[in-house]
Amino acid sequence: MTFVLIVKEDIISRINNGDAKAFEQLYTTFYVYLCAVATKYVYNSEAAREIVNDVFMNVWNHHSALIHPVNAYLIRSVRNYCLNYLRDKRQQEVPLSDVQENLLSIQELQIDADPHPLAYLENKEFEEKIYRAVDSLPAKCRDIFVQYLYYNKTYEEIAITNHISSSTVRVQIKIGLAKLRELLGDLYPLFLLIFNFFEK
Repeated sequence: MTFVLIVKEDIISRINNGDAKAFEQLYTTFYVYLCAVATKYVYNSEAAREIVNDVFMNVWNHHSALIHPVNAYLIRSVRNYCLNYLRDKRQQEVPLSDVQENLLSIQELQIDADPHPLAYLENKEFEEKIYRAVDSLPAKCRDIFVQYLYYNKTYEEIAITNHISSSTVRVQIKIGLAKLRELLGDLYPLFLLIFNFFEK
């Protein structure tokens, strides 16, 4: 069965009225998937995360205009932001080699020609597996892991917030990653890429 991301219409109505909690629910529902979409297009996990955050910032800045359903709108927004990123990169990296020029052109064509990004991830229920894996962690480990994963807090920040040592945070993150590696299997490397663990 294909896993479909769904946000109910009442959540969108609350966002229209400036409800920050409802917006946070929208963000956490779509963040991982949209990062995967952007990563596929720009081949850079850090840039992909910035793009997705920019998209959500734009959504919040125009929250009164958001219309249900939002899936297609969010994906289209990410694609457009990715195109802008690649075009800016083309202008900044002068002169480009033939290989670089061809790569950027291929990336742009891929975005234009791909109406269903990451369909293979949907079929494998990638989103659902990540959320289930994180939710299956022991309570203490899960709380720390979520702060690190979704809120991009440092070990030191998490330690201060939770009144524990940085070494304890490090151990809990290691436990969380080991569990996710076991549960995600072949999807684990993609998970690391999306959340930029290779560079942390």
